[in-house]
Amino acid sequence: MKKFLACAAAVLASLLLAAGGYWLLRQLRPAEDYVTPQETINTGVISAGAVSAYTSDTIPEKEYPMYKSQREDRAVDEALQKEGAKAATWENPAVLVNPYGNSPLTAYIVFHTDKACGVEVQVPGRKAAKNITGRLTKKTKNHRVPVIGLYPGRKNKVRISCLDSDGKKFMTKTVTVETEPLPAELKDAVHTEKKGGSSAYGLTIVSGQSTKYPFAYDENGDVRWYVKMTTGSYGVFPLSNRRLILQTDESLTPTEEKPHTTQMYEIDYLGRVYQVYYVKNGIHHEVIEKTPGGNLLVLTSSIDGHTEDMVIELDRDTGEIVKSLDMREVFDETYENKVDWVHLNTASYRKSDNTVLLSPRNLHAGVRLDWKTNKIKWILANPKMFEGTEQEDKVLKPVGEILWHFQPHSIYEIPFDLDGNPDTVHVMLFDNHWQTKRKVDFFDGRENSYVSVYTINEKEMTVRQEKHFEGVRSIITSNCAYDDESRHMFSFGGYLHPLIRGRKGMIYEFDYATGTVLNQYSTKEYFYRGYEMKIDWKDLAAPMQTEENCVKGTLQAPAEAKLDDYPQEALAQGTASFEKKEAVLYMKTGDHAIDQVAFYGEKHRYLMDYTGAGKGLKKNRKVTYSIAIPLSGMEKETYRIAVRYHGKWYDTGKEVTCHEV
Repeated sequence: MKKFLACAAAVLASLLLAAGGYWLLRQLRPAEDYVTPQETINTGVISAGAVSAYTSDTIPEKEYPMYKSQREDRAVDEALQKEGAKAATWENPAVLVNPYGNSPLTAYIVFHTDKACGVEVQVPGRKAAKNITGRLTKKTKNHRVPVIGLYPGRKNKVRISCLDSDGKKFMTKTVTVETEPLPAELKDAVHTEKKGGSSAYGLTIVSGQSTKYPFAYDENGDVRWYVKMTTGSYGVFPLSNRRLILQTDESLTPTEEKPHTTQMYEIDYLGRVYQVYYVKNGIHHEVIEKTPGGNLLVLTSSIDGHTEDMVIELDRDTGEIVKSLDMREVFDETYENKVDWVHLNTASYRKSDNTVLLSPRNLHAGVRLDWKTNKIKWILANPKMFEGTEQEDKVLKPVGEILWHFQPHSIYEIPFDLDGNPDTVHVMLFDNHWQTKRKVDFFDGRENSYVSVYTINEKEMTVRQEKHFEGVRSIITSNCAYDDESRHMFSFGGYLHPLIRGRKGMIYEFDYATGTVLNQYSTKEYFYRGYEMKIDWKDLAAPMQTEENCVKGTLQAPAEAKLDDYPQEALAQGTASFEKKEAVLYMKTGDHAIDQVAFYGEKHRYLMDYTGAGKGLKKNRKVTYSIAIPLSGMEKETYRIAVRYHGKWYDTGKEVTCHEV
């Protein structure tokens, strides 16, 4: 049945390709030395049993980080059991700094007590910074207590307390936890520009762009957490379970412009890696839960003449794409004159009416649409932007004076009633107030960026501007966040232009009512977004619970094809390298250098085709990265691997064997 479905998919794909895609590709590529492109298919990525199912004597094998985390987690429990009977007691606890090797400012304090109790752990803040405090209320005799928020390069005095059934402390002691200094990349990462009061956030996460490692700083600007895992341009995204999605830079896919990462990990603050998701056409500005604990909304690209123009919904359990929406289905062709014509950078879901709120930056707009019908409900933009388009009647009518946004980022609904009117909703956005990507004649020329809050009456189709908070100019990336308990508004300007004293990012914390700047920080590097760090101490204290299938998602896959004879000329050494993780082959080479990969077996031959991504950009020619190629759809036999490098076929000298699973 699986073979039948695969064949049917291939036939259908070929028909679709014949409708125009092949003609376009032939115009972009020379006729000589060219294998007819085959439309690729989606394939499930195999996890369980795949290590023995796909082997190679010529390609090195690497393991997924989940398995390393699982081994180290078992070691923590083994240490507790072993030491619990010997030395790891309340009087003499064991301290495991950076227990998983990824998060240097974390630790476990492991000990055994004769009487079952709960535990409180506290890392005292210096210079009036908030204490980082966690509570584990479940009574037990064996304790693995997570420590988060240690200061770097110090002997931290961490307080632990035993709690009775009422949560009252009956024993307290201080444990010394020594940490290493910060890596060079994070030294001087944050400067405190203004300190005017207690921050609404105890710890604030910053990541993405040129910030090499995701990190968190406290209200004094001290780095108190980071993971030594490099990310793609868009860093990390918070989940409702108090873990993070981390976009890796381990595999990318070529597009018509810059390459995008095709994989992301779910991690926690201790640095444990739980699972990997693959996304066929890459991931860019947004990964967000549709509902808490539910499916993921991910921004991706069509790679069909355009980039950054699609939103998809991923099944949380399998990683399969359950819905895809191309912005060409939403807007007319008025502005479809660029490769990056729409540039989506935000997506979020509202369950009450099954709608999605998107931020198409290069249309200077926000748009809410029905997730079932894909029809626009309303557009938040200067009405001049959509005059004469098919969407003109969907633009909200302005009430009062409005300072309109230009190339905005991070458009989200504020889920609180700020005006006492049940008929209104409130939307915040980071207004970069920049127009280099889509120049319009109604740009006002202002040179600062803003966080704007709009109040929208969806029944009357009207909008008024509630607030706008002014900051220095940040021309791309950036986001905002509202804290209802403190009534503070955060502005995360991640890309300053011009720089200020060499600093590349600026963060403000405003009083919402008055607009007063309460706290202000600058960053050494550019960043993508900032978030509050929210910690689930119970989850961090527990042993890892991982699913049997922790490798999920879909990838562009090789399709069976008719190929010419295997090439005889060897690929030059250093041109490309290969490694394998279970059923996924990683090929590292220059951007757009290899546009086809062929797998030659005795009975079957497969083609991996990237010609649909065009030629890319000249400025990326020296960029090298790995492309992930799934092997799970290929029939059982041994395959030699050839590549089409800069227009000519070569023998790589590599082989892979697909066994029966």
